[in-house]
Amino acid sequence: MLKDLGTPARGLVRSAGMPREIRRRRTLLVLIVLACFTLMVLDARRSAGSPVDPLRHAAATVFGPLESTASSARQPVDNLRDRFAEMDRLKAENEKLKSENEKLQQELNTTDYARNRAAELDRLLKLAPAYTMTPARVIGIGSAQSFNHTVTIDAGTADGVQVDMTVLNGSGLVGRVVRTTQATATVLLIGDRNSTVGGRLNSSMALGFVSGRGEAGGTLDYKLVDLKARPKVGDRIVTWGSRGNAPYVPGVPIGVVTSVTPNEGALGSTATVEPYVDPTRIDTVGVVTGPPVRGPRTQLKPQPSVTGGKGN
Repeated sequence: MLKDLGTPARGLVRSAGMPREIRRRRTLLVLIVLACFTLMVLDARRSAGSPVDPLRHAAATVFGPLESTASSARQPVDNLRDRFAEMDRLKAENEKLKSENEKLQQELNTTDYARNRAAELDRLLKLAPAYTMTPARVIGIGSAQSFNHTVTIDAGTADGVQVDMTVLNGSGLVGRVVRTTQATATVLLIGDRNSTVGGRLNSSMALGFVSGRGEAGGTLDYKLVDLKARPKVGDRIVTWGSRGNAPYVPGVPIGVVTSVTPNEGALGSTATVEPYVDPTRIDTVGVVTGPPVRGPRTQLKPQPSVTGGKGN
């Protein structure tokens, strides 16, 4: 009968053994847990004769060198990581210092220019305090091929600048406006061949005309109206003005006489004048855009005559 059952009978026998194996494993697990709990209770007592101490010492003997070796092996890695972090910090600090240095260098490079512009504006205000002026900067110079000594300034009709207005700087007369746009103006320098300015000698009040020679930064010619008068070396010349203050307002310094040459075969003499303004170094200028700021002129009235003696 059992023989007929064959393979299924043997399967039932094996199936009947599976719960016993599982019970054995569970029993072993419970014993291990109880042993661990017992060791924990004994170790918690911290008595001198604790049975856990030998196990602890044995574990320290076995695993201590391993922990020390692991720590020693990890130390170079930690040091390398710290070194990379330090390099990144130093790099960032170096970039910051480089940026600050470039900023300071830029400020240093522009300090002199800003100081010079401020000084020019200050001299400009002191030179012609009675006139309404529009400050401007030179942004271009005329072409040498045109044989015209001109400069371009960054002020135009939108700023009140018109043709035949006087242009000066803190040193003296620069020239006059000859062309304008809305935003710019062209200034004919007093050194140009086409420039003639009425000039007065400070020492004698004699009148004359200052003409350009067409030389950039060169000297000027000065001829007096009175042919018998002769200027002297060191005489200073200022503008004597034009009708309606156009193109030149009065009292603007032009230059100083450096030499005097008699005219050949004619009366009078020609003086060489060194202009106060160097056209190759101008930057800030002022355009006289308004009349002199002044109150009404005082009228001179004749004084009543006083007669001596008594009346009849």
